[in-house]
Amino acid sequence: MPLFRLFIVQKIVKKIVQKNQLTSVLVLMASSLILTSCSTSYRLVLNDNVLYTPTGRAPPSLLSDTSLQGCLNQQFISADHEDPENITLLACPSSGVQSLVGINALPNLEQLELSDNSITDLSPLRNLRNLRVLSIRNNRITDINTLLPLPILRFVALQGNNQLPCRQLNELEEKIGNSLNRPANCIN
Repeated sequence: MPLFRLFIVQKIVKKIVQKNQLTSVLVLMASSLILTSCSTSYRLVLNDNVLYTPTGRAPPSLLSDTSLQGCLNQQFISADHEDPENITLLACPSSGVQSLVGINALPNLEQLELSDNSITDLSPLRNLRNLRVLSIRNNRITDINTLLPLPILRFVALQGNNQLPCRQLNELEEKIGNSLNRPANCIN
């Protein structure tokens, strides 16, 4: 879009913002659509969820937690594909994630970063046989037995999860050695 048209749209939006907030929101949305219609590569996103893409379809919905799905959608977009089997790294720190249900739809996941969320249950990770690195600092984890059978798990960060049983932490540390970042406290 020529710079002149962009300038005109900005002026119109500025005048309307001064008059009425609801109208300004609608004008901003319309302006966004006008600006993006001149481009072949765009998407409409609300709260990390893709609402519209030029292809006419959003990435597949695989996960029950909308925050985790939104993070996965961003991964699909940045990787420019929508095949869950190609996802090996997923980083969703401070994303409001509460549940991992459905994460087994990412069978080749090797690295998972979920620090600073509200996760309590790690059992959905039990089938991620390729998981090597897991960072779940500052969540609400109370049980890590699910991690023990994962065959190639090599690094786990658990700081800030102070309600974990000491016995489970010791077992995991025995398995992966000093690459376990333990919480400051544990319960007996």
